[in-house]
Amino acid sequence: MEELINDISQKTLEELKKAKKPPYPLYYKEIFNYIASDMHIVDQLNPKLLCENPTFDEKLVSMTKTAIEDVHHKTKIIKNSSKEIIEEIQEVDPEDLKSNIIKFSAFLLQNIEEMEHKIKELESELDKAYKELLIDPLTKAYNRKALERDLIEILEKGKEKDLDLCIAMIDIDNFKVINDTYGHLVGDYILIKFVQIMRSLIRSSDKIYRYGGDEFIIIFNRSNILNARKSIERILNKIVKTKLKYKDYIINLTVSSGITCHKKGDDVDSILNRADEALYEAKVTKNTLKVK
Repeated sequence: MEELINDISQKTLEELKKAKKPPYPLYYKEIFNYIASDMHIVDQLNPKLLCENPTFDEKLVSMTKTAIEDVHHKTKIIKNSSKEIIEEIQEVDPEDLKSNIIKFSAFLLQNIEEMEHKIKELESELDKAYKELLIDPLTKAYNRKALERDLIEILEKGKEKDLDLCIAMIDIDNFKVINDTYGHLVGDYILIKFVQIMRSLIRSSDKIYRYGGDEFIIIFNRSNILNARKSIERILNKIVKTKLKYKDYIINLTVSSGITCHKKGDDVDSILNRADEALYEAKVTKNTLKVK
């Protein structure tokens, strides 16, 4: 399988080179997926592979940002220098010299503006690619990296006071048995549907994160325990009543959840640990929902 992926990657780079396109993340991903589909080998690959960009990482993001900042800085210097030259030359004779230099400066400014336009396009591509880094490719929920980033930002405001913040940790009961019985494709299908159901029953401002295999976190920011609990109860009841159909399989699910609210001085580990403990108690007592 590794040899197969390497072969597709090599073909991808060759196609990008022929098209005179740089191996930016979104270009690479699009060509990679196209070649894999064209070779009729998609079914041989883990579906998650086609959703991820194997060459894109934080180092590339950092390097691209640095390059953009450097070009911005140099562009500003050139533009200011060109304007100064135009102002100085307007007082100089002969006329021919002044005219030629003004034309040259105007030409230079035009090219700089075109370069700035291209930079904006690159920034837009980078922004899209960076957002993809924070999304779980299978379920389209946010990933663990996004969870840590968002919690750090929110909790920074709660060092000296309690915040209106609740965290729910929720997972599918006996998910390993489902995977072993029906296969990982069915398991993936269930995870996707599970996130869709959760998203339909919470506020647009609440965020869902894939924390582990079948374990998810919901952040209820600017919410109290009563509202957070009602949202989770809606999710639990909906899941119990939902029969998931995949080909010839009808699968009944149950889920468990633990909820905790922010306490003054909480950090990422403390609030997540409390939510995890509440989830553990829910599973042990088979109460489906525990608040801690």
